[in-house]
Amino acid sequence: MLTTVLQTVEPAARVTAVAIVKSHEYGDGDVSTSARATAQLSYSEDSPAGLPRDVILKLSFDPRKEGTDAWYCQLDGLFANEVNFYNRIRPELDIEAPRSLGGHFDPATKRYVLIMEDVTGRGAIFPSNLEAVGVANVRRILDVVAALHSRYWESDRFSGDLSWMETHLKGGVEDHMQSVIPEQGISSQLELHKFKREILERLETTERELFGAMCANKKHQATLPQTLLHGDLHIGNTYRMPDGSVGLHDWQLCVRGFALHDVTYIINTALSIEERRSSERSLLDYYREKLIEFGVVNPPDRDMLWLEHRRASLWTLYIGWLTCPPESYGWETMAVALLRVSTAVEDHGTLALVRETAPA
Repeated sequence: MLTTVLQTVEPAARVTAVAIVKSHEYGDGDVSTSARATAQLSYSEDSPAGLPRDVILKLSFDPRKEGTDAWYCQLDGLFANEVNFYNRIRPELDIEAPRSLGGHFDPATKRYVLIMEDVTGRGAIFPSNLEAVGVANVRRILDVVAALHSRYWESDRFSGDLSWMETHLKGGVEDHMQSVIPEQGISSQLELHKFKREILERLETTERELFGAMCANKKHQATLPQTLLHGDLHIGNTYRMPDGSVGLHDWQLCVRGFALHDVTYIINTALSIEERRSSERSLLDYYREKLIEFGVVNPPDRDMLWLEHRRASLWTLYIGWLTCPPESYGWETMAVALLRVSTAVEDHGTLALVRETAPA
């Protein structure tokens, strides 16, 4: 199987042995919507030279594993989307991101596998919200985000060779956001965890209202300048290299959409509440300046960025963390994330803003 996948990238390569060094599964507290395995590959003598032996295998959760939430194994739209990103977009990017050695999604079984370089071999360190990330490091993340966004800013390719890309309104990912997530994901989390229900009570809202507001906000954002988004840009989906540069991984929610979807998410999750309050306006200005530096001629003005930042905080709460099982991320990581993003929604008057665009 791995040889078949690898040959989509390296047709002459052949895997002769796989040694699993470490597995990361549901309930370990350090994975998101997929299982992972750190592995070492052995190749046939006639395989191309220079193929990495140390790799990460990204895999579907096994729904038969005891303790796994059944709905968490039904995210096949996300799996197919990430395979498409690594097979079709990653090769043309010049930002820091894991090199792909091939991926395959099986629509019949709805299982998938990705073979990626293990970037820890190049010294990568993976941060979390349990450490002091700091404003300077968020600027470095925004350097990468602005480079990504500017490359595809209102690109004609979205009606050409990239017309297959999903959006926040249409595609396999959005199908899940409209069905599996609200019907099983968030409802099960609100039933299981009282602290999540009480967050909504504190914000004087309901899951039903949040869902309607999220749908309305995505329709609104679809009218704004479009670009290629990482789509799930919380601090845990970034990594730092020894030279201080930043990489992005976990591209399951990569879509075409509006830039603040990414920018707001990283600001709201990477920084402490006080750091975010004191620096978010300057970080939005910094992001805008980087867009101009990378060649975007008509970036959103400062007022628009601030308004859309306030609106975009909704996603960081509703999909970003209400839906996520603590068993998969770890309880303290979950608690800190929800405290940060719910406070941002409160600070920004986000619900009042999105109610303006939501249907009555």
